[in-house]
Amino acid sequence: MDRLHLILQRYFGHTAFRPYQQEIIQDLREGRDVLAVLATGGGKSLCYQVPALIGNGVTLVISPLIALMKDQVDDLQARGISAEALNSSCSYVATRRILSELEENVVQILYVSPEKAVSDDFLALIASLPITLIAVDEAHCISMWGHQFRPEYRSLQVLKERFPQVPMVALTATATPDVRDDIARQLNLNNPSVYVGSFNRENLRYLVVQKEEDVYERLRGYLQGRRTDAGIIYTATRDGAETLAARLQADGIPALPYHAGMTAAARERTHDRFMTGKVPVICATSAFGMGIDKPDVRFVVHYDMPKTLEAYYQESGRAGRDGGESDCILFYHDDDAKRLRSFIDRDLPSEFQREVARSKLQKMVDYCSIAAGCRRRQILEYFGERFETLPCSGCDACTPSRGPEHRKSGAVRPASG
Repeated sequence: MDRLHLILQRYFGHTAFRPYQQEIIQDLREGRDVLAVLATGGGKSLCYQVPALIGNGVTLVISPLIALMKDQVDDLQARGISAEALNSSCSYVATRRILSELEENVVQILYVSPEKAVSDDFLALIASLPITLIAVDEAHCISMWGHQFRPEYRSLQVLKERFPQVPMVALTATATPDVRDDIARQLNLNNPSVYVGSFNRENLRYLVVQKEEDVYERLRGYLQGRRTDAGIIYTATRDGAETLAARLQADGIPALPYHAGMTAAARERTHDRFMTGKVPVICATSAFGMGIDKPDVRFVVHYDMPKTLEAYYQESGRAGRDGGESDCILFYHDDDAKRLRSFIDRDLPSEFQREVARSKLQKMVDYCSIAAGCRRRQILEYFGERFETLPCSGCDACTPSRGPEHRKSGAVRPASG
């Protein structure tokens, strides 16, 4: 058994790599930059975690959320790997300890936010460290074409300027061809190897339901048929998440809200109760997003339509990470699209951004139309992947008689057109 497989088995308990993981790791070990687009559950983290355990340097990981860093660090430390995170949640004592461990060269993986990564103080700190690899997680945030554009990601190119000989890997689960090109350009990747895995999650079943006056009753009926299953219900607003969770609780369905307006402690408690199975249903805004790594989520419901197919794919993709059959249900009404168009016109500062957002929203509206055909095919072709296996047997457009109402409940029916 070679060294990579020994590390894979010893630290992560796997006997074989998933598609593209070994090729990505080998390119990074040879000093090549890499852009990797692997679906949710495709094992992106291992692509930098395994090479971080070879050699004596530090792997620097740019991560957008404190909660995501915490989950990753806790998991790695539990596996006996020296990982730390420097962010605003660190106490003075914790920060001094981490800095001391960096100077002693005992930290193998260091997580930081994009804002901290490009600060003068941090750049001065890492200038003397043996940085062997730089990983940019959720790399779609760098692109104005992406669905979660964060301007601070644009400054990360300074890392390539300061460490031109250090390989960089950009990782994301959702990137169209335009976004992939933008990521490589904005990060100044040097002739990167590009790996794009399949976006097809065969264990997920896609269903669009016309949102009518009885929408809550239909949702409640569906949930009553799945009382032992974990699931996420996405809403467009904080008030929507609070109200829906309260109604479900009143009807005897254990549910909690999650949104950015809650305190950090309250969000952490809700997150922990969901992850440990104490509360099976979370009613959330998109704030319940990156880093939700619960493998047995059996359904993801969008009570309101998201803005883009990228957001829908990423959020619905939190279902079925263990490979088990799971439902992705979207409640749709024309008023959703009208509301989102008004937000685009009101909130985006430039006509270019508004045009991009309108185009993406129209793709989302098209997806909700049964006339457009197979929903799986629409998603895959949006990301540049051909799909010819029709009917797909995993969406209501191809096999309307196999919607979730035929398995668990009669409360959710597909839209008729």
